[in-house]
Amino acid sequence: MLSWLPIVGPVIDGIVSIFTSFKNTELGKYQTDGTVYQAQLQANNAITLAFVRDIPVRLARDIIMFPGSAWCGIYIWDKIIGHHYPHLVFGVLPLTGSMSYLPYALLGFFFGAAALNWNKQ
Repeated sequence: MLSWLPIVGPVIDGIVSIFTSFKNTELGKYQTDGTVYQAQLQANNAITLAFVRDIPVRLARDIIMFPGSAWCGIYIWDKIIGHHYPHLVFGVLPLTGSMSYLPYALLGFFFGAAALNWNKQ
C-alpha cells in the first residue's frame, strides 16, 4: 500500500497488517461464539419440542407454573404498587435458598414457549 515510501512505508504496512490480523482474530472468535450459542438454542428447542405433548411433563409443568406465576405476579404487584399505594400490597415474601431460581425458570419457560409458538406462524 505505502511501499513507495522508502523507510516509513514498510513500517506502516507492518503496523496495518498487525492490526488487520488482530481484528480478523476477534471476528473469528465472535463467529465461533455465535455458532456455539446458536447450537445451544437449537438443542434447547429440540428438548422443549420433544416434551410438548408428554402428559406427565404437562402435569408437572402446570403444578409448578400456576403457583409460581401467581407468586411472581403478586410479588411484582407489591414492588410496583407498594410505593404509592401501600394499602394495596399483599406482603409476599421473596423466595430464598434453592427456590430463588424459580422466577428465572418461569420467565425462561414463558419466553421459550412464546418463541416456539412464534416459529410456527
